[in-house]
Amino acid sequence: MAGPDILAPEYDADPYPFHATMRSSFPLYRHGATGFHVISRYADVTRALKGHPFTNECYAWQVEPVHGGRTIIQMDGAEHARHHKMLGPPLRGHDLRERIIPSIENAVAELIDRFARRGKVDLVTEFATLLPINVMAALLALPREDRPRFRHWYVALMAQMSNFGGSEAIERAGVAARAELNDYLTPLIRRRREDPGGDLLSALCVADHDGAAMPDAQVLAYCSMLLAAGGETTAAAISGTMYNLVRHPTQLAQVLNRRELVDRAHAETLRHDPPIQMILRTAGEDVRIGGGTVPAGATVACMIAAANRDGARFADPDVFDLFRPEIDPVADFTAAGAIVTFGRGRHFCLGSMLAKAEVDIAVNRLLDVLGDVRLAPGARPRWTGVFTRGLVNLPVTFTPGG
Repeated sequence: MAGPDILAPEYDADPYPFHATMRSSFPLYRHGATGFHVISRYADVTRALKGHPFTNECYAWQVEPVHGGRTIIQMDGAEHARHHKMLGPPLRGHDLRERIIPSIENAVAELIDRFARRGKVDLVTEFATLLPINVMAALLALPREDRPRFRHWYVALMAQMSNFGGSEAIERAGVAARAELNDYLTPLIRRRREDPGGDLLSALCVADHDGAAMPDAQVLAYCSMLLAAGGETTAAAISGTMYNLVRHPTQLAQVLNRRELVDRAHAETLRHDPPIQMILRTAGEDVRIGGGTVPAGATVACMIAAANRDGARFADPDVFDLFRPEIDPVADFTAAGAIVTFGRGRHFCLGSMLAKAEVDIAVNRLLDVLGDVRLAPGARPRWTGVFTRGLVNLPVTFTPGG
C-alpha cells in the first residue's frame, strides 16, 4: 500500500489530513512520482534537518539551476561559514534596524494608502504578495518602475523550484526568467562595483569573497536567491497570520489590545500553516529513520507542515492557539525554537529575522488601519501549494478610519 500522493489535487486542497495519515501509518515511504523518501514525524524531521548523515546535495538539482549558481543553502563546512559571515550582517543586527526596517515601513505604508479609505481589500493580491518584492527591490536599490518585472520573474522562478511534476512549460518559463533577470542585473552590478552605495546589492558587489570581489555570477545567484526566498514565504506568513486572526475574533481582539501578541500570532501561524511545507535533504549514507531505511543518495522530503502538527510534540496540534505553551515568540525565530518552519542546524534560515520584521510591521500597521477587519461576505479564501503554500485570496472588509 502506497503512502499519500503529495501531487494529488486532493492533497493540494487540504494536505493536513494526509499528513496525519503519514505520521500514523506511513512514517517513511517512497513517493512514486518524485522518488522522494517522505518523512513526517517531528522527531524524524528535526533529525534530518540538523545535518549528518543528511546533506544539501539535493539543491544541486532543485535550486542551483533556478538561481544559476551555487548559493549558501548548498554549502557546508568552511565554505558555508565564509558565506554566512558575508551574508549575515546585511540581513541582521545593525543593518536590520537602521536600513531594512525603514524600508519595510515605507513599503507597508505605501501599499496600505492605496486601500485605507476604501473599506475593502484583498489582502493577498493587493498587499501580501506585493510587499516582499517591493521591500527586496528597495533593499537592492532597484528602480521602482521595474517592480512589476520582478514580480513576473519571481513567480516563474518559484514555480520552477517546485516543479516536481516535471512540466516542460514551467521549466522553460523559469529558465527564461533567470536569463531576463541576469540581463537586467548585470549592468547594475557593474555600476555598483564602480560606485557602491548603502544598498544590499552594493554590499554583495564589494564583499570579500576569498580575498577578492565576488564574481558577477555569484552576485547574480544571490540576487535570485534573495528575490525567491523572501517573496512567497513572507507573503504567505502575512496573509496567513491575518487570516488566522480574522477567523478567530476573540484572539483578534486580544491582539488588538495587546500588540506584543503579534509575534505570537505570527509564530503560531508558522506552526499551524507554514509557508514552507517541505524541505529536501539527501541521505549521505544508508540511514535508519522512520522505522525503515533510506538508501544513500536518496532525496528525503522532510514534511515541515506534518512535523509542526505532530501530536507527539504539540498538544491539540490542529487548533490555532495564540497562547500555545510550546510557542516562544523569541526562540521560534532562532534555531532553538519548537517549530521547524525555518529549518534546523547550520542551514537555519538566514532571513528569519528579516521575515519576522516584515510580518511584525505589516500586521501591526494593518491592524491600525483595519481595526474591525472581517472576512468579506461570501468570501472563500483558498490555499494552494505543495512545496510552498499560501492563500490565493483573502477578501476582507473594514470601516475606513475605524
